[in-house]
Amino acid sequence: MSLLEIIAAILILIALLSSYRVFIGPTVYDRLIALNVVVVVVVVIFTVISVDWGIGYFLDITISFLLLNFLATLAFIRYLEGGDFH
Repeated sequence: MSLLEIIAAILILIALLSSYRVFIGPTVYDRLIALNVVVVVVVVIFTVISVDWGIGYFLDITISFLLLNFLATLAFIRYLEGGDFH
């Protein structure tokens, strides 16, 4: 087992532990933060896989996924605060 595979396994464990907070979180904000943590960990896992396997287009996918996560978080927070989407 290589070092990158060990790192990926640890990151999967972190994502699983954070996903517990997504389902059991006491508030909506806690669940949103936990979901962002899971998304970032998944992006890091894809980056580690991309470096290990030498596949460059995984990095494009991860950048797009992070941008989508950021915009969705902003929209959801604005929705929770009662803001307009004009």
